[in-house]
Amino acid sequence: MSVFDNVAMSLRMIGLKNKKETEKRVNYVLEAVGMYRYRNRPAGMLSGGEKQRVAIARAIVKNPSIVIADEPTGNLDSKNSLEIMNIIKAISKEKLVILVTHEVELAQFYATRVVELQDGKIIKDYDNTSAESLEYRVDNKIYLKDFENISNLKNENLNIDVYSDDKNAKINVKVVIKNGNILVEAKNRKVEVVDENSSIELIDAHYKKIDKSIYEKYKYNLDEIIDKKYKVRYSSIYGIIKSIRVGFNRILNYSVLKKFLLLGFSLSSMFVVYSVCNIAGAKDIRESDYATIDKNYLQVDVAKVNVDDYLKYETLENIDYIIPGDSKVSFKIKMDNYYQISTYSFELSGSLVDINKISENDIIKGRMPQNEYELVIDKKVVDDMLNQDFSMIKGMGIKSDDEMLNRIVTINGMKEFTIVGIVDKVSSSIYAPKSLFINILNNMQTSALGMGIYFQNEEETEATVTDYNLCLEDITVTKGRLPENDYEVIVNRVFEEEMKLNKKIKQEVNSTPLTVVGYYESKTNRQEYLVNNNTVKYNVISKNNGFMIYPKEKQRVMNQFKDEYHLNIIDVFERNKNQYINMKKDEIKSSVIFAGVILAISLVEIYLMIRSSFLSRIKEIGVLRAIGVKKKDIYRMFLGEILSITTFASMPGIILMSYMLSQISKIPYVDRMFIVNGITIGIAILIVYSFNILVGLLPPFKVIRKTPAAILARHDVEWWKTRGRRRCLRLFLKKPKTSSPSPCLSSKLNNFNSNIFIVS
Repeated sequence: MSVFDNVAMSLRMIGLKNKKETEKRVNYVLEAVGMYRYRNRPAGMLSGGEKQRVAIARAIVKNPSIVIADEPTGNLDSKNSLEIMNIIKAISKEKLVILVTHEVELAQFYATRVVELQDGKIIKDYDNTSAESLEYRVDNKIYLKDFENISNLKNENLNIDVYSDDKNAKINVKVVIKNGNILVEAKNRKVEVVDENSSIELIDAHYKKIDKSIYEKYKYNLDEIIDKKYKVRYSSIYGIIKSIRVGFNRILNYSVLKKFLLLGFSLSSMFVVYSVCNIAGAKDIRESDYATIDKNYLQVDVAKVNVDDYLKYETLENIDYIIPGDSKVSFKIKMDNYYQISTYSFELSGSLVDINKISENDIIKGRMPQNEYELVIDKKVVDDMLNQDFSMIKGMGIKSDDEMLNRIVTINGMKEFTIVGIVDKVSSSIYAPKSLFINILNNMQTSALGMGIYFQNEEETEATVTDYNLCLEDITVTKGRLPENDYEVIVNRVFEEEMKLNKKIKQEVNSTPLTVVGYYESKTNRQEYLVNNNTVKYNVISKNNGFMIYPKEKQRVMNQFKDEYHLNIIDVFERNKNQYINMKKDEIKSSVIFAGVILAISLVEIYLMIRSSFLSRIKEIGVLRAIGVKKKDIYRMFLGEILSITTFASMPGIILMSYMLSQISKIPYVDRMFIVNGITIGIAILIVYSFNILVGLLPPFKVIRKTPAAILARHDVEWWKTRGRRRCLRLFLKKPKTSSPSPCLSSKLNNFNSNIFIVS
């Protein structure tokens, strides 16, 4: 809060809402106390003396008939003490000022009437007319002519005066003047430079007592500028919106430790979100949760696939086709929208399925392929990719499956593919001609950086063994012939010396060395081993543990492979389904209980943290009640702060946990463990805010019912008694009418104690 706002708050409390009138009054009192130039400075950046001036301005801006000031100079240095006393003296010319102080000398100099108290009783009461001057030395002013020991060192270019309060003091000083700078070395002495930035002032004169002319220059008369049409009445200073804004400002000014403690709110809110989403997702089971590939696929797991057996299985009557490995492939989407990411590609991953397994009726967007380099993908493939939430893929403009239509995707060493259609068969499938399966699997390059991002560097090479049919436009056979037979290879002509024609080389496929039958030169400087399609197929088969079968009749094929070939064959769809259901059964048994316990612990933690935070605010409540703030305003203040803290500390936890759960929900077998949607998040937010408001307002409710004095007494605010039993009470009167206090005033003074004072 700025200095201006700090003072203007007092006017808002008495119902003055006119901005021009508020500005006029506040600026006047700030000018009177010498703080006008700091009106826009945050109050927390002021010095002690400046804060005291603002406190005085806040007290007098309401134009009170009586001003009570308790120890206004108690924590100030001598210079600021004089400034504050001069300001108060100027105010006393128009208003009654009652001031409490220990400093009898100040009272004797400034007061027009003095009442001395001891043990709560008046022991003296008299008009003060005796003191015309004040013996009061300002700490930072040094009067040079008061020193008895003065010496001078002077020549044509040097004039040094030495002032000392110790005639036996020995000084060993070296002074160096270099490049316009003065360097001083004083052994065993502290050196302090006095310049325009120093707080110390050297005065070439004798000290003089302060006379009353010191405060006569100060002028104050707020009545002259007040517009009388504005009536005084109480007005709320804490609206909900303003309280929230003030709450945010308070949070931003928290210490690092206190901000760190706010993490407790975030953690509790995270647990609340976890509990709500976990309970909601406990019994939710959908096919999309466990259907990762086409439901017709069967998986055969073997340690090493025999190529001859594989070729035999392909000819079985009940098998449509077989794919080496797990059928998973990754195409690359080139990120050439921006230069900075032009070397990156994003992976489009899925399970290869023959294009003939879908028809025109299955297409929900786009069309069926018209050539072998056109693809159809399942909607789930796009959803899986987008749910990874990489900013780069979104930056490419891919935000839904619509943006994937007509998108170019690539496999190393093959022509570009175009996505022309999308189906929704609830499986992560990519539909392509099965004649290209082997080359796609062989040339596929998996992610180099992980998590779907592929980085291509200058040294990247394509597959070691490549189908020469894919390279015919790029190569020219310079010697020999094309590798038309199995296990034949042509190599780049640069290897002609080390790889002789018609000789076997170290490179093997299916444990069979390749025979060189020719050499080629490449336009793109490729250096792969180029073989025929069968050899590539053998290479892919031999490098994979197992294979996938797309059967014509699923059960017959499973029985045949189990009974006849004694192989471990699995219905992937059914296996995934059973595993997921079994997992959910165990989860359902414990999730509700576990989530309930977590929710209860989180709410208790929130209560303890809010209560702990409130205990440090009890004195603040007492002060606010003492200066006249109503209970409903304090409720509004705390409500605003609770909403601010909840938004500042709890919402990040809610958002973070929602994001974490949404990411967890993309992991197979656990993606339905949590339901993360607008309803569950809304319920979690409602629980957090409702509980925070409830437990946040409960402690203030208990405290506000007490009197301000009782509230302040709870936290050692009876500081009056700890500072001694004797006090001087000064009454600044414009014109004292009598030498003895009036009966009314005497009655009040007899009951005088610390509880009637407001500490600014």
